[in-house]
Amino acid sequence: MTKWKVLLILLFPVFNLEAQECIGGNIATNEAFLYGRFEVSMQSARGNGVVSSFFLYNLDLGCNWPEENNEIDIEMTGDDEGILFTTHYPGPWYYTDSLGMGFDPHAALHDYAIEWEPGIVRWFVDGQLANVQDHSFVAGLQYPLRVIMNLWVSKIPSWVGVWDPAIMPLESMYDYVKVYEYTPGTGNYGTNSNFTPLWEESFDSLDTKRWFIEKFGGFDGNACAFKPSSVEFRNGKMFLQVEEEPASLGKIPVSFSLDASSLAMDAGDVIFLNGTFNNWCGNCEPLSETNGVWSTTIDLEPGKYEYLFSKNLWEETGGAPKESSCDFNPCDEYTNYGFVIDNGSSPLVLDTPCWGECVTCERVGLEDEIRKSADPQLFKVTDVLGRETSQKSTGILFFQYLDGRVERRFVSPD
Repeated sequence: MTKWKVLLILLFPVFNLEAQECIGGNIATNEAFLYGRFEVSMQSARGNGVVSSFFLYNLDLGCNWPEENNEIDIEMTGDDEGILFTTHYPGPWYYTDSLGMGFDPHAALHDYAIEWEPGIVRWFVDGQLANVQDHSFVAGLQYPLRVIMNLWVSKIPSWVGVWDPAIMPLESMYDYVKVYEYTPGTGNYGTNSNFTPLWEESFDSLDTKRWFIEKFGGFDGNACAFKPSSVEFRNGKMFLQVEEEPASLGKIPVSFSLDASSLAMDAGDVIFLNGTFNNWCGNCEPLSETNGVWSTTIDLEPGKYEYLFSKNLWEETGGAPKESSCDFNPCDEYTNYGFVIDNGSSPLVLDTPCWGECVTCERVGLEDEIRKSADPQLFKVTDVLGRETSQKSTGILFFQYLDGRVERRFVSPD
């Protein structure tokens, strides 16, 4: 076994949702865990530029990246037979141990495990202890983390080799995942019997109560956009794929509308629609007005989009209130509305907000009445990226009720 230690500083931002050169797969648990043991049986993908992974990540940090940056990794790069064991911290920075295990992880399934206790992380390979990090900085791993697996292409050739799209399609394979609670003194498994079995995933099919698949997402440094089509379940195993963008399955009509009755408008004033779908072009998408409501319908391919309204080109802009439930990316500096179109979606009719609001004009002024509702019915709970999630999730959550009320809450892991 060979081993190298690397101390590096992470210099690039975390999230980037733009479509890119390929599509990859990403799947994560709905639940986050504070400490525990996490096992996987996996076979990584071979090929320059490709990264296969099994890791824990603080997906619930809301807008507090990198102040709450926490991550524990097992990664394999397709150009090498070594295994990367990494922990990530606020700053952001990370610490990596790179080990050659004496086998080719791209050739067959192998068993890997992470044990995470306060102040220490252990990694196991095929049942044997392979690496330990117990430095003083490991105490910085203090936030609940989700279990994530993905396959993607790095834009850093010095790390993973030069990517050649001609080798697509590629896939990594996962046979099972097991999660154990951290139960020191009362457990029956793992180091010092500090862990207790919680659940096992056999990947016969997608369990949406346990997992969610990333739609049209990604991050800086990743040449692929994550899409659901790159996650497949076959013969009791899960396969993550890197592949070419498939041919479009057709465009979906999307109807946009805005109630501008609260906006001072003169004869000849025009409202325009601007977004990622038209490169924020300014005046190329004018809306039609009927009784103060401006609207248009355009056909769009499946994907993730942001938009806002503007008056007379860029004289004034009307977007979502900052960090509101309809601020599509509340962690960035922009106040855009947004939506996702799935493959095979029905025609999409978006809400009709008042200028610069989240609610329709008919609901403005009814807030007191809504607050007096004795038994409001919950419609759904979403996270900061608009993904439907559980009320038990942690971080910034948006509780949407059938009466139109939206509550923004911070749910502590405690």
